[in-house]
Amino acid sequence: MSEIFSNREIAIIIWLTLFFAFSATKKGVLNSAWKLISILFQKQMGTLILFMLGYIVILLILLATLRFWEIAFLKDTILWIVFVGFLLLMNSNKINSENNYLVSILKDSVKGIVIVEFIANFYSFSIGIELLIIPVLTFIAVIPIVTKGKPEYKSVEKFSNGSLSIFGGVILIYTIYKISQGFNEFANLLTLKSFLLPILLTILYLPFLYFVALWTLYEVMYIRLSSQLKKKKHKKYLKRLMILTFHINRKKLRLFQSELGFEPVQNKKDINRVFENFQQSQIMSKS
Repeated sequence: MSEIFSNREIAIIIWLTLFFAFSATKKGVLNSAWKLISILFQKQMGTLILFMLGYIVILLILLATLRFWEIAFLKDTILWIVFVGFLLLMNSNKINSENNYLVSILKDSVKGIVIVEFIANFYSFSIGIELLIIPVLTFIAVIPIVTKGKPEYKSVEKFSNGSLSIFGGVILIYTIYKISQGFNEFANLLTLKSFLLPILLTILYLPFLYFVALWTLYEVMYIRLSSQLKKKKHKKYLKRLMILTFHINRKKLRLFQSELGFEPVQNKKDINRVFENFQQSQIMSKS
């Protein structure tokens, strides 16, 4: 088994086996797991995940065509999807709620990339050390998810992020040390590609996240404006006018959201009035 899996992968398999064995004995844990699965397979969420996987497949085909990606990186790719791609998708709402969305996404992705690089790293520790590291790393990584949006736990969240950064630095230093001890073993194109893959996938993933956030913002604004519209033709007209006005300009759509009042929108005339008022306010702000 040790010839097939590294000590790190063996440690992960052991801990996952213990976790699932424990979960099987706890009714509450099983119920929570089923609820999570049911949420993931809801129509809207399921469609979004399918689009995410489709986009990633396109990226992999592109990278394979450029002779960067190959089947040897399948494990690394799956790890990236779980620890980076999926989590960034769940946090894509930050793009609409924060101005420096790109910085925010990159900060969030660093933690996931550290985990991916750690699991898929070229070097691993002894099985005893790996068995100790895995639960500690998991605990540190989960803390920000649990404490998110709770000001009273802000110091704990900062400690977790700092600990994860220190851990990543330790792994980096250890890797550099091992490289210096056996450079010929490390210095090959396959290893370099394996190291760069999660970073490259994250960069190429940003356009997809942008359009997910844009689509979400369109949905929010459409629901808000169409809530009082009775006729289907008016709803279709609203959709068409929104697309023609904002295209893929998320910043402009966010500005429209912030300036929109609560005046009733019940017909085509009301729709035109709302958009004309916005256009006039834009002209006035530029003059």
